[in-house]
Amino acid sequence: MHLFITGATGYIGSVCVEKAIAEGHTVHGLSRTEAGDAKLTALGVIPIRGDLTTFSLLAQESAKADVVLHCAFNHDFSGGAFEENVRIDCEAINALADGLKGSGSGKHLIVSSACGGRVPDPDGGEVDETAAEDANFPLKARRVSDAHAMAKDGDGVKVSLLHIAPLVYGRAGSAFVPMLIARAHAAREALYIGDGSQKMTTLHVDDAATLYLALAKHSASTGGAFNASGSTTNTAKEVAEAVGTLLHVPVRSVTLEEAVKEENLGPLLSMVMGTQYVCRASSKKAREELGWKPTGVDLPTDVAHGSYTKYAAKLAQNV
Repeated sequence: MHLFITGATGYIGSVCVEKAIAEGHTVHGLSRTEAGDAKLTALGVIPIRGDLTTFSLLAQESAKADVVLHCAFNHDFSGGAFEENVRIDCEAINALADGLKGSGSGKHLIVSSACGGRVPDPDGGEVDETAAEDANFPLKARRVSDAHAMAKDGDGVKVSLLHIAPLVYGRAGSAFVPMLIARAHAAREALYIGDGSQKMTTLHVDDAATLYLALAKHSASTGGAFNASGSTTNTAKEVAEAVGTLLHVPVRSVTLEEAVKEENLGPLLSMVMGTQYVCRASSKKAREELGWKPTGVDLPTDVAHGSYTKYAAKLAQNV
């Protein structure tokens, strides 16, 4: 296939690129800098210089592609930036969909979304892609671009959403996991909220990439929304204990009120690791319809004994 990937130099996107090239696909990847160009070229990708606001370029590249993987999103949560980033994302989706529509009927646009912000199952079970949205979720603006993307489905373009797990991990990267480790390193203790029994939705970055490509390969037969969830069984306490093991620091329970303080977890990590917005996202649909089988090592093991040992060593050197 010919793939166009936004976010190709990012955490998940770069692994998608690596695996797509290994499978023999032709890949054009969006790149904002010379360093990004060099990174993509080294992987065998044709770099396309631009960003999510170069709309004509997005449409042009999309028109050349069989499938577009839209992995890019600006996760600046400060002030009113998040709402503006959602607006830009909607405009980028317009451009990508217009390019696909103009180049042939039924081509596939795969848009990254998030599992967060769904109403948890009252009995603690998993929820599927139809779970209701939580009206009080602080980052609910992201659902605007989700709805905007799905409104493009059927108009000469097939659109799918991948609801990515809040805790993507592996290869010593991600947003939240290094943040969690860095805060524990600074405080010399790892924290969890309450009894720590909240079961987290997690996903290894390699499994995320294989799911994007599995969905791309099934472009002719399936669409809609898919939860990208590798596991829903690890608890917040287990994650904190893994961080404690990694850093050789004690592990302590705090209240939600204590956790949101900046010197502790802070508001963002408390939202991810806390009780109110944690739901367990079922990946049954992706497994059954796409034949996807996540195989990555579990999050606590990777934190305590795997790829994040390199990250911890760097933190220790900077003390």
